[in-house]
Amino acid sequence: MSRKFTSVFAALILVLVGMTTVVNAKTTEIPQLSNIAELFGLPLNDLSLSRLEKKLDSMGLHSYPSYKEGEVSYSLGPEGILGVTNATIFSNSSRYVQQALLSGVVGSLEQRQALGELLQKKYGAPSEGYLNDGIGRSKWLFKDGTMIEFHNSTYDVYIMYVDERPRVMGRSGQIDVEALSRKKQ
Repeated sequence: MSRKFTSVFAALILVLVGMTTVVNAKTTEIPQLSNIAELFGLPLNDLSLSRLEKKLDSMGLHSYPSYKEGEVSYSLGPEGILGVTNATIFSNSSRYVQQALLSGVVGSLEQRQALGELLQKKYGAPSEGYLNDGIGRSKWLFKDGTMIEFHNSTYDVYIMYVDERPRVMGRSGQIDVEALSRKKQ
């Protein structure tokens, strides 16, 4: 009788171990890395200021007055996003985002690490610089001419998003008669 019980018990253990292996295989999926820089979930490349403002407004964030042309600032709340409390958006004359600076004084080592780990999980290993357990100075460079620069090795933390070639609105549909007359001369 004990031999039969041992066989059934062994079979049950094998079934449970097999089920655990199947569950582990399903939960260890390879995460997809993003190959484009995203700012608040929007692709940074050729991002219009109006589209970004609508997104931030839907998140309950509103800009505060700025007297500088092409600069808009937002407060991300007293706690911010993992301690990052300020967002300053710089745009070109065509109102496309050139640069976005997210910054804050983050006293918590855990929050600083979480920021670095979040970026590394989303974008993979940095193109330049280093991240050691989420802490460091690094850059991610993208093929579309965008870049993310991250510094969190001190309490002053910043994440800078840069579109190196933002869209510029052309003057289509207009004929510059003076320029044409100069070409003929």
